[in-house]
Amino acid sequence: MTVRNLELRAKDGAAIRSEFCVDEAHDVEGIVIVVHGFGEHLGCYRPLAEGFAHSGYASVLFDQRGHGQLSSPKLRGVIPDYHLFFEDIDSISTEVRRQYPDFPVALYGHSMGGNIITNYLLTRDHSDFSCAVLESPWFGLHKEPGSLIKVLAKMLGGLSPNIATVNKLSADDLTGDTVRAGEYKKDALYHNRISMRMFTGVIKGCTYALQGAGKLELPIYLAYAAHDRIVSNDAIAQFIAAAGSNVTPKMYDCRHAIHNDNQNEVFLSDVVAFFTKNVR
Repeated sequence: MTVRNLELRAKDGAAIRSEFCVDEAHDVEGIVIVVHGFGEHLGCYRPLAEGFAHSGYASVLFDQRGHGQLSSPKLRGVIPDYHLFFEDIDSISTEVRRQYPDFPVALYGHSMGGNIITNYLLTRDHSDFSCAVLESPWFGLHKEPGSLIKVLAKMLGGLSPNIATVNKLSADDLTGDTVRAGEYKKDALYHNRISMRMFTGVIKGCTYALQGAGKLELPIYLAYAAHDRIVSNDAIAQFIAAAGSNVTPKMYDCRHAIHNDNQNEVFLSDVVAFFTKNVR
């Protein structure tokens, strides 16, 4: 797989660390913009991108705001406004189409990335995208905070974008594969710090996604994990029940990060089959 750095900037001038991953030995059928989950960074998805590349689908990986290589640890999990996530997807997709105008483009979002993609599709023009994949989307948490905590988070987030906390998520909840869980634990860029403003934005996005599920028309593959201890499968079931026939759900016998657990090969095959049918 060949990896090229992309020189991308957001609409507000912020640099977006991003990579274009392609297997030059295969014809490219389409391009997938990968939106990672909370605490992650683009490097977490290079193995998945390699699998896509060998199947004819190039990927754009990028660090979301408050993630990846930052100038200060205090910036981890911090974002001035949830909607900047959408702005960055716009910036990336615009540049992808400028550089590769002949290829169809799909969206892929894991966990918080699935929340962001769903709300992006509900609020932005997405007519140029072929389809989307939601992997273990964050539409609710496995252990949902109480209403008082949410009110407090909203109040503190309104005071400053920098007020943050550290959550108790464990790498062992991401994957049942002990080797891969160990890799998360050793990853210097992986973090569990989230600002009150980011948290409030994502929670609001959960409500909007569940309320708008029936309005989505793009072909969507929704993969979720039977043993997820991070996001709420009840919320995902609610989303599936409200969605139309364009949403194709499948449960996998693993934990939260399906692409990095014992079902990863089956999952990759299923997603590639979905792309083959819908990326055009």
